[in-house]
Amino acid sequence: MLDTALCECASGLRRVRCCALDEAALPNQQGVVLLDDQAATATKFFNEKKYAEAEALALTLLDLAPNHRQALRVLFEIRKAQKRNPAAEALGARLAALPGAPAARAAANLAFAQYIIGLGRYAAARESAERALKASPKDATAHHVLGVVLTETGHLQEGETHYRRAVALLGREDGVVLSNLAWNLKLQSRLEEAAALYEKALALRPDNKRGIGGYAQVQAARFEPAHATKLLDDALVKWPDDRALRLLRVRLDLLADNPEAALARLGDENLLALELWARGQALAQQKRLPEAVSCYASAKKLLRERENAIYQPAPFIARAQEYKAYFTADRIMPLPRDETPPRRQPVFLLGFPRSGSSLLEQLLSQLPGFAAGDDFAPVADLANLIPRLTGDKSAYPEALDSALIGAGADLPAQLRARYDLPRTRLGLTPDTRFLTDRAPSNLWHLGLIKLLFPQAPIIHVLRHPLDVMLSILSQDGRLEGDCGASIHTAARHYALCMDMVKHYRGQLTLRYLPVRYEDLITAPHATLTRVADFIGTSASLPGEAALRANAARPSGPVPVHFAARKPVHTNSLYAYREALKAVPSLFAEVQPVLAPWITELGYGDAP
Repeated sequence: MLDTALCECASGLRRVRCCALDEAALPNQQGVVLLDDQAATATKFFNEKKYAEAEALALTLLDLAPNHRQALRVLFEIRKAQKRNPAAEALGARLAALPGAPAARAAANLAFAQYIIGLGRYAAARESAERALKASPKDATAHHVLGVVLTETGHLQEGETHYRRAVALLGREDGVVLSNLAWNLKLQSRLEEAAALYEKALALRPDNKRGIGGYAQVQAARFEPAHATKLLDDALVKWPDDRALRLLRVRLDLLADNPEAALARLGDENLLALELWARGQALAQQKRLPEAVSCYASAKKLLRERENAIYQPAPFIARAQEYKAYFTADRIMPLPRDETPPRRQPVFLLGFPRSGSSLLEQLLSQLPGFAAGDDFAPVADLANLIPRLTGDKSAYPEALDSALIGAGADLPAQLRARYDLPRTRLGLTPDTRFLTDRAPSNLWHLGLIKLLFPQAPIIHVLRHPLDVMLSILSQDGRLEGDCGASIHTAARHYALCMDMVKHYRGQLTLRYLPVRYEDLITAPHATLTRVADFIGTSASLPGEAALRANAARPSGPVPVHFAARKPVHTNSLYAYREALKAVPSLFAEVQPVLAPWITELGYGDAP
């Protein structure tokens, strides 16, 4: 009997012609070609905006030949326009996977990659973006799209390469490409270059709202808040309903401790997740904690529902078990390590997100000879390279065993060279002796760090776990594995990461110094003196007042988080206590998970 059940993805096709398709039953190319004329008619209907006719004809053709490229493209575009995302994704993925001429494959993969990018799922778009480029390596748009994907997934220098290749292939300067390249350079902390490119890009495309927003953020990071404010205010005169520009302006209000202005701009109706967080932060500045917590919770809920931010702990639990099994004292001791003193000593700053490592990096950058490296080109990227460098069929960390054999002893030196290379583009001054590395993934890779930089100082910023959870609740940042989708999942990931650090400390001899966030904000000069002595620098520290001002411009790169820095204050010191008074049930789910760590870290019994 004919299976007439429609596909669950809502494409409008029967499931046996869609997501349950048996590819062995597809018509051959000779049969597909017979439908080309009718597919051309469907395309004509679509271009003439006769969408009902185009949809009906495309559905008929795809019921006969689910692999007809032109009909599939028409239905994909229609479902995309209707925002029927599951259907559009299923159709686009099938279209991108079809065999055919390079030009057709490039166009299909490019269209699908751009669609997935539009959903904000940059990592998922990478495969199609790469396939488009391989099929059409001289296509400037393909390079541009891959540049976007790489930039937004943290592969900044690779992204820069493809942006610059796109510019070269275009043979002219394009405002959108230059603007995206400027954003990439901003993320690399190359703010002067980014500002110059934004000026050029906006001269070419003054209507590029995203470019204006990016330039405003660069100017804020360059300590030019007045110019950033003017850029956004002028843009909002032209586009008063643009929510992205409005949100950036609200963030400047919050940085200026002007919650009244922020709330007035936002209103309180039909707010998106990022707007809810901003509203919550404004309410918190006004000490209206129950309302603030309600906004934060609503924002997290929207993040989970609309962006599918779901924490899946299984891969991280498996990774922890694998790393613990490999990185033991007996197994690591025979492995070669690079004992050569580095030209610039990396200083690894550990800390679960919102623990205070960014504040420590800001303060250290004020010391002579120090530069801020933030989370640029993390050690985790090197771990992924090891199997390829060694030729070992095993995955990391098992592939490290190849370092025991023959020329494998050079592996630590090779990896160090790979680590140092991207940092040569950061604009470091010749007198830079120490470069901080604040990548969150360093918590996982202390074993590899030990092999590459045996004497590197490792500073672990610790904060009361409930304050960490409260800060995560109040912020919009996406954390590793979407663990920040709720404070309960954040607590589970926190416990996993802290247990990993505990394992490394028990198995390896590390130059490890724990630093309390609470000490950093109540006694910054004394705490920073202790950190500087541990690192081994003789640099003179700024005075207490200068440190508390936290306003000195660093001589080296300026990471993104510097734009949001404020004078050192104690407003957030044990803020969880006030939050508990305002919302007694706030930490009910996380206390059983965090109580052992609260005690172990010396914060006393869990409240």
